Amino acid sequence: MAYQVLSLKWRPQTFNEVVGQDHVTHTLTNAFKKDRVAQAYLFTGPRGVGKTTTARLVSKALNCLNSPGDFCNSCSNCTEITDGRNMDVLEIDGASNRGIDEIRNLREMIQYTPMNAQYKIFIIDEVHMLTTQAFNALLRTLEEPPKHGKFILATTDIQKVPATIISRCQRFDFNRITVSDIIDHVGTILQAEKVTIDDESVKALAAKADGSMRDALSILDQLIAYCGDKISFDDSTVVMGLIPHDTFFNVTRALKAKDVKSIVQLLHETRMLGISAGELTIGLNKHIRNLLLASVPEALDIYDMNLELKERYGIVSKEWDRRDLLRIAGILTDIEPKIQRATQPYILLEMMCLKLIEMDSSVSLENLLKQLKKPNQFGENDPSAVSQPSAQYEKNESGQNPVFEDKVQEEKEDKSPQEKLNVSPGIDVKLKQEKAGNESNPTSGNSINLEEVQSVWDQVINEVSVNRPSIGTILDHCRVNKVHGKVLEVIMTGQPKFNLNLLEKNKKLIEIQLEKSIEKSVILRFKIDEKEDSSSAGSTKNTEEQKENNTENKDLTLLQIIERFDGELLN
Repeated sequence: MAYQVLSLKWRPQTFNEVVGQDHVTHTLTNAFKKDRVAQAYLFTGPRGVGKTTTARLVSKALNCLNSPGDFCNSCSNCTEITDGRNMDVLEIDGASNRGIDEIRNLREMIQYTPMNAQYKIFIIDEVHMLTTQAFNALLRTLEEPPKHGKFILATTDIQKVPATIISRCQRFDFNRITVSDIIDHVGTILQAEKVTIDDESVKALAAKADGSMRDALSILDQLIAYCGDKISFDDSTVVMGLIPHDTFFNVTRALKAKDVKSIVQLLHETRMLGISAGELTIGLNKHIRNLLLASVPEALDIYDMNLELKERYGIVSKEWDRRDLLRIAGILTDIEPKIQRATQPYILLEMMCLKLIEMDSSVSLENLLKQLKKPNQFGENDPSAVSQPSAQYEKNESGQNPVFEDKVQEEKEDKSPQEKLNVSPGIDVKLKQEKAGNESNPTSGNSINLEEVQSVWDQVINEVSVNRPSIGTILDHCRVNKVHGKVLEVIMTGQPKFNLNLLEKNKKLIEIQLEKSIEKSVILRFKIDEKEDSSSAGSTKNTEEQKENNTENKDLTLLQIIERFDGELLN
C-alpha cells in the first residue's frame, strides 16, 4: 500500500475527533438529534482547522444508512464519503469552477433525486473564489433548494463572500487551534506511530504551525523523515528553520550597547544560514514582546516557555526601559510588511537596526519638568542650566560655540552670583546695555550704516532661524531703530518681556550672523518698544505689578522650557 501522509491518515472520522472546534461540533450534533438541519451551511476560518473535514462529517450524518445523525462509518454511504467516491456527495473546488456556467450545471444537477442516499449534497470549497455572476446565479437555489438538496460552503476569506450569500446560510466560524491542543494531538499520533520526541521540539512545532493542525502534521512528517524514530530539538531547529533564542538576545544586547559592528555581523551570520529577513523580523518582534511581558510579574506564565528561558527574559528585561521597548516594537511592527515586499529585505533590516542603534533613550516629561523646577544652591531656579544643552548645538562654521562660550565668559566675569540672581530682567538688560556701551569705542572708520543693516536684516533672521527657530520668530517682531558707531539698537514689539531675555542670551549668535552679512563688527542692544509698553501699562499699571509677583515663577519655568526644547510661544 502506498504511503499516506499523516494529515490524511489521521483525518478525523467522527465529530469527537475534531480538535479545537467544540462549539461547531456540539451545535451540529444537537441539530441532527433534534432534526433541525439547515438547507445551507457556511464554514469559515483559517487554513487547516477542519472546515472541509467537518463538511464531510456532516454529509455522513445526513446520508448514513444505519443511523442518520449519529453515523456509523461502516455502511456503504459512510465508506464511500470517506473515500471521496459517493455519487450523491459532490465536492467542488471554487477556485477551478468559479464561473456562471459551472453554477448553472450545479443548479441542473440538484434537481435530480439522489441515487443511494437521502440527500444530494454539494460541498463548495474556497467559495470566495466564485465570480459575482456565479454568486448571483446561486442565490435563488441556495435559499430554496429542493427538499433533497443541501449546500455546504467553505472559505478562508469570508470578506469576499457577498452578504446575500452569508444571510442564506448558517455560519460557523472555525477558530485557530490552540498550542496545547496541537501538542496533545501530536503526542497521541507520535505514540501511535512509535516515535519519540522531546518537549521543546513539540512546543516549537506547535508554535510553527500557527493554529493549523494540517500544517503541524505536515511539519511532523518532515521531522520523522529527517530524524527517524527519535526527534531531538537540534534536528527540529534545522528542519523547521527555527532561529535560536541566543540570536535575538545578541541583537538586543548590541542595540543596548549601540554596537554597530556586532549588529552587522549578526545579520550577516543569519543571512548566511538561510534565515529570511521576514522571519527574523517577526521573531525579533516576539522577542521584544517577551521582554516587555517579563517586566510585568507573572505575565510570561501564560505562554509555554521553559523555566530557564523565563528567568533569562526576567534578567534581561531589567536592563531596559519599558518605553524604549514599546518604541522598538512599534518600529518592528511598521517595517514587517515592508520587508515582506522589499526586493532587498536584508538591506532594509540592516538600515532599521542602525536606526534603532541611533535612537535615544526615552525621557519622562514629568521628570524633566521636575528637574527644571529643582532649586539650586541659592534657593532659586537657574535659567542658565537649562539654556546650556540647547546652546551646545549652536556652532558657527568654524566649529566654535559662540553662545556657550559667551555664557562661560559671563560667568567668569560675574563675581557675585547672588547679586546676579536677584537682579530683575529689566535691570539686567540695562547693565548689559551699559557694558556694551563701555566696550564700544566707535570710530568713523569702523562705523556701520543703518540702511546697510536694514537691507540685510531679513537675511540675518533667516540664518538665525536655521539654528534657532524660536529666536528667529522673536526677531521677526524686531526692527532696527538706530546706529551709533558699532552699536546697533534693535526694538522688540508685540512680544512678552521674557523674550527680551532670550534675545540677550543669544546675542552673540545674532551678532555673528550680522557681522557675516555686513563684514563689520557689531554690538547689539535690545529694547522693548517704550510707546507700546507705556500705552498698554497706563491704566493697568497697578494690576500688572500685582500679577508680576504671582506669575514670576511661571514665566521663569516657561522660559526654561522654551530654551530646552527650542520652542516658541504661540498664544
